[in-house]
Amino acid sequence: MKTTWDELMRYAPEQEIPLPPMQDSEGARILSKTMGKIKETKRKPARPVRTVLIAAAIAALLCGSAFAAHSFGWFDRLFGEKAALVKDHVTSYDETTDTDITQPAYTEEEQAMIAEGTMQVPDIAALSDTGVSATTENFVFTLQSMLVSKDSVLAVMRVDARTDKAAATLAALPEASDNEKEMARMLQVHVRNNIDFRGDHSLEWKLGGMGMHIIQVEGRTAYMVLTNNGGEIEPGDRLLFQAWYQDKTVDLFELPVPDQLEQELVIELDDPYWKTATITPISFRLDGTSSPQSSDSVTITLKDGTSFDLASKENGYAYSDYGTYGSMSSSGIGMPEEDRTKKTWLFSQLIDLDELASITVCGVTYPILQ
Repeated sequence: MKTTWDELMRYAPEQEIPLPPMQDSEGARILSKTMGKIKETKRKPARPVRTVLIAAAIAALLCGSAFAAHSFGWFDRLFGEKAALVKDHVTSYDETTDTDITQPAYTEEEQAMIAEGTMQVPDIAALSDTGVSATTENFVFTLQSMLVSKDSVLAVMRVDARTDKAAATLAALPEASDNEKEMARMLQVHVRNNIDFRGDHSLEWKLGGMGMHIIQVEGRTAYMVLTNNGGEIEPGDRLLFQAWYQDKTVDLFELPVPDQLEQELVIELDDPYWKTATITPISFRLDGTSSPQSSDSVTITLKDGTSFDLASKENGYAYSDYGTYGSMSSSGIGMPEEDRTKKTWLFSQLIDLDELASITVCGVTYPILQ
C-alpha cells in the first residue's frame, strides 16, 4: 500500500446501519457447531503467495429456516428472498476451496526506505493456516463471503475479540456515533482495490468509497458487512482488507477478485451534466462531466408500483436499512483534468432488473424498455 489511511478516508465517510440481533437459537447452535475454533498463530506471515483452503460450507451458516431452500449465509439474512438474484455470484470462504491469499509486497527500494524509517507502512497481520483469516494483537478477522461487481463490493466479515478491551469495543460499535468512534479510536475495517499509485493519482478513480456496517454483535464476536462502491474492479485486480484500531493501521490480507456479477443495464440520459446511468442488482451509478451539477436526485420505480429515492442532498442523504428499498451508502469522485465524474449508490435491497419500470434522474423520467 502506498497511501495512508487518512488519505483514503477522504473518499469514504462511514455510514453504519445496525440490524437487530438474530433471535433464532437454532441459528446460534448451527454457528457454534460449524465455525469451530479459529486457530491463532503468532508467527510472522510469509510474503509470497500461499494457497489456503477455503470453503463454500458457509452456505449453511447463520440462516433461518425460512430460506433453507437456497440459503447462503448472511446474504439471506440481509436481503431475504431477493438474495436469490445474486446467489450464483456470492463467493463463500471457509476451508475447502483454493484461493491465493497474499499481503502487500514492496520493492527492494521501498524495503530499504522502510528500514531507514523514511517510508511508513501499515503493520502486517499474522495469516492463519486455514481459511481467509488474520490475527492481530486484539482481534481475529475472518472473511466469510463476498459479492463483487464492476464497481461495488459486499463482503461479510467475522471479527473475534482477543482481549476484554477489544470485546468492549465491538459491543459499543452499533450504538456509537461517528464522533464517539473517532474520539475512542474504535475499530474500523475496510476493503478496496489494492492500487499501486506510484505517483499516478488518476488511479484514485479505482478506489471507491469504503464503509463498515455492523450486522450483529454477540459476546466477543461481531459480524459486519464491508462495502466498497464507486470503484473500478477488473479481473486480475486484488482486493485489500485493512483494519484501523487505536491509531494503528494493519494490512490483513489481499485476495484476487472472484467471479464478478456482470449483469447491468446502461441508460443514456438527456442531461447537461449526467450522461449515463448504470444499474446492477446491487448498485446504481451516474457518470457525467465535471461541470457543476445542480442535482443528483434519483428515483427508481418498479413494475409493481414500488417507488423509492436514493440518498441525495435533496432528501438530506436519507439512507435505508438492509432489506428495505433505498440505498445503504453512496460515494462520488470527480476528475476535472479528464472532465469526468461519477456517483455510485449501493442498494439496501437487491433489485431485479427485469422488474424495473423507470428511473427518474434530476426530475426527468426514463422508461425502461426491455
